[in-house]
Amino acid sequence: MKLAASKRIILGSLLVALSVPALQAKWHWAVENPLQGAFTSAPNPTLSVAALLDNSFQPQLERYLEDRIGFRSWLIRLRNDLSLTLFHVARSSELVVGRNLVLFQPNAIKSYQGEDFVGEEEIRFQAKRLREVQQALAQRHIPMLFVLAPSKARFQPEDLPDYFRPRAGQPSNYAVFLKHFRAQGLPVLDAGVLLRRWKDTTRYALFPNGGTHWSAYGAALIADTLFRRVEQLGRFDLAGFRRVGPPVVRTDNLRKTDADLSGPLNLLRPFPAQPAAYPTVVFDSLRSGQQRPNLLLVGDSFAWQFMLFAPYLQTLFAPESRFWYYNTTVFLFRDEYTLEGHKPQQLNLEQEIKSRQFLLFVVAEHNLAERGFGFVDDLYRLYFPYSAAELAHIQELERGLSQLPQHEQRLWQEVNAGQHTLADELHQEAIRRYDRVRSQDSRPPTSAQPTGT
Repeated sequence: MKLAASKRIILGSLLVALSVPALQAKWHWAVENPLQGAFTSAPNPTLSVAALLDNSFQPQLERYLEDRIGFRSWLIRLRNDLSLTLFHVARSSELVVGRNLVLFQPNAIKSYQGEDFVGEEEIRFQAKRLREVQQALAQRHIPMLFVLAPSKARFQPEDLPDYFRPRAGQPSNYAVFLKHFRAQGLPVLDAGVLLRRWKDTTRYALFPNGGTHWSAYGAALIADTLFRRVEQLGRFDLAGFRRVGPPVVRTDNLRKTDADLSGPLNLLRPFPAQPAAYPTVVFDSLRSGQQRPNLLLVGDSFAWQFMLFAPYLQTLFAPESRFWYYNTTVFLFRDEYTLEGHKPQQLNLEQEIKSRQFLLFVVAEHNLAERGFGFVDDLYRLYFPYSAAELAHIQELERGLSQLPQHEQRLWQEVNAGQHTLADELHQEAIRRYDRVRSQDSRPPTSAQPTGT
C-alpha cells in the first residue's frame, strides 16, 4: 500500500510539473521579465494538408510552442547564470568572459591581437587619403579631428584569458594607423593612451566590467580634453563646463551603455557589476563672443556617451549639428537615440559639408579597418573627382576583373552580405585597385574644388 501511494505521489508530481508550464503559457499567472537581445519568435504556423504531407508544419509548430512554453525565460536565465558562474561561459551572446567576470567583445580582442591587420601599404594609403581630405577641408575653413577611441582589450589585457594575448611582433591596425596618421601630420586624439595613463590613479572604473564602451566617468574625463582640442583646432570659444561634487555611485541599475554587454547575458541574478560613477556636469550659459559651432560627427558607438550620460554635444554645438552613425544613419544630438529621418546617402554631401564648421571622427580601434565607413572616400571623390580618362581606365579594370574566376567567390560573398549587385562590387573593386595604384604617384591630386565652392 505504501509503495502504491508513493508511486501515485511521484506520478502526480510529474503530471503537475509537466502541466504547470502549459498552464503558465496559457494563463500567464506569473510575471516573466522579457529576455534582452535581438531574437525573433517563431510565428504560429498555418495548418494545411500540404504542410502536413511535406512535414513542414510539425517542426514549425514545435518551434512556435518552444518559444512560448511557460517559464521559458526563467529556465534560460537559470542556464545562463549557472554557465557564467560555474564555467565562465556566456551562453546567450558571443562574449569572452575574462578574469573577475570582465566581459569582452570578440572584435575588440581580435583587433588587439592584430588578427584584423590590413597591412602597412593599405594603412599608408588610407592615411594619405585622409590627409588629402583634411587639406581640402582646411581650404574651406572646416577643421577636422580624428578621435581614436580605446579598445577595452588593450586597456585591460590583464583580465583577458592567457590564450588571447597577442603574439610577439604581431603588428596591429592601432599602432600602424597611429604611426602613419602622425607621419601625415593629421590632427589625432588617441583617447586610449589617455585612459591608460589615468588607469592607476582614478578612483572609478574607466571601463565597466559589464560594458564594452568607456564608462560614464571615463567619457567625462575624455570630454575635458576632447572639447578643448576642438576649441583649439576650430579657434572657437565654447561654453564652459565642469564636474561638480562627488559623482553618484551605483552598483545596480547601471545607466545606458555601462551594462551593454551584461544586460543581454539574461541572468537569473543581477550581474556582479563594479561600482559605476556618474558625474554631475554643469554647463555655463553662453557668453558674448562664444559660439555653438555646427558640427558633423561621423563615427561609431563610442560617440554616444557624449550625449547619453551628459549633454556635451547637445549643449556645446548648434541644434543643426548631426551624428552620422557608421555613415549609414543620421541621428540628432539628443539624450536618447533619435533618428533625423534620412540616410547620409540621401543628402547632398557638398551642401552638408559646406554648412558645417567642424568635422569630428570618433572611431574605435576595431573599426579602423572600415576605411572611415566610406565617408573619407565619399569626401575624396567630392573634392578630387575622376577625369574622363581615369573613368575609362576604371572601366577597363572592371572588364578585366569580370574575367578573373579567382575573384568570383569573394565578390559574390560581398553581394550576398549586403545590398549591392555584382556590377556594383566589380565597380568598387576596380576603384579600390585604381586608387591604390594612383596613390603611389607622389604628385598631389589634380582637383580640389567641387562645384559651387
